[in-house]
Amino acid sequence: MSPAPDERDRIRAAMDRILQGTAQHSNGALTIVALAQEAGVPRNALTQRHLDLKNDFYAEVRARGQTPHSEIRLRRQIVKLKEPSAKDATELAQLRTDSSTSSAL
Repeated sequence: MSPAPDERDRIRAAMDRILQGTAQHSNGALTIVALAQEAGVPRNALTQRHLDLKNDFYAEVRARGQTPHSEIRLRRQIVKLKEPSAKDATELAQLRTDSSTSSAL
């Protein structure tokens, strides 16, 4: 399936709306999914055919001092994944302390 002739124009217009906070067809999130929905194109249009526009979108988001929602979500997930590790480290330290105390007896 070939892209519609105005696909790039629709993506650029959608970028402008999302970045201005005036999204009409999406939730306005700073993500490729929202951008595709706002432009009325499949997501793979941005991930396969128009990588330059996807990169421009993220560059503009960062230039405005904003963090893309996908990056925020990933950072939260990293924090959650590290939490059990910190808990495990505390528990391991306690077990080591208990072990060295009981072996000294």
